[in-house]
Amino acid sequence: MPSKTKIEWADYVTNPVRAKKYSPHPGLPPNTESANLGEGAKQGFVCVKISEGCAHCWASSMNVRLGTGLEYSLPNLARVSTFINRKELEAIRTFRPKGPFKNGRDRALVFPCDMTDLFGEWMSDSDIGAVFNALASREDVDFLILTKRPGKAATWLNAWRNLNGGVVRNVMIGCSVENDRRAQERMPFMRFIARMGFRTVASYEPALDVVDWNGWEFLDGMICGGESGNQARPMPPIAARISLAFCQSHDIPFFFKQRGEWMPVSDALAKGWTTYKNRPVEMYGEMVVKVGKGLAGHVLEGREWRQMPNG
Repeated sequence: MPSKTKIEWADYVTNPVRAKKYSPHPGLPPNTESANLGEGAKQGFVCVKISEGCAHCWASSMNVRLGTGLEYSLPNLARVSTFINRKELEAIRTFRPKGPFKNGRDRALVFPCDMTDLFGEWMSDSDIGAVFNALASREDVDFLILTKRPGKAATWLNAWRNLNGGVVRNVMIGCSVENDRRAQERMPFMRFIARMGFRTVASYEPALDVVDWNGWEFLDGMICGGESGNQARPMPPIAARISLAFCQSHDIPFFFKQRGEWMPVSDALAKGWTTYKNRPVEMYGEMVVKVGKGLAGHVLEGREWRQMPNG
């Protein structure tokens, strides 16, 4: 059943894509027919880290603690079997979302597959179709899929559109980017998806470096945020300001989720803070200091930004 979430921009999360860990007999490779994938096999999720933003993946850490026990790495793909949880899939088709919904939206926004990437190489076309068709069937609910693999997403969505004679507007396709290199790599595929008629969103989280957003004018929304956690890397303050200015100039809804663990020293001084537990560091000529997620907050340019595409 889709469950309520603390994620600031979503009302619910749902994870129909699951994984079972192989438990092979001693001396046998982990993916042989003799491996144990019965009811006792350890269940969880599967993904593979592919770029800089994945380094401190919270989903991978959670899967190690509460799922299959495996980190999200390419070698570990051979140690699991992916499957679709049919009960969760049916729940997507039948659940009744309860408002009020976050950020002033008039209908629920669901984040499907927040523990994996629907367009990962471990996903067959038919399994992607099973999930996507369930999402598309709920015209009364909005869904936002996030992927770091927009190339595969573009190919699959184009085939789906040709087969079904059009696109669906309640399923938004979001691309995760973390720096300019990844933004430029992934932008052409996202632009193609937008030109097909799908609504598109950029998830600039964790924002690790400044991005040149020229070429992303097609977006229907942007989510921006710094990294959190013990190993969090700082977000350049100018990166958030540039992103906000871009969205404002192109009428793109902008959602600023958080600064992360770091904040500008200038903001800290404005609060009267003059001493810090951690040494400030310089980013693009501006000093930032690690103060913790709660103290860093989610205010940008003097206010909150909680804009998301609606309906």
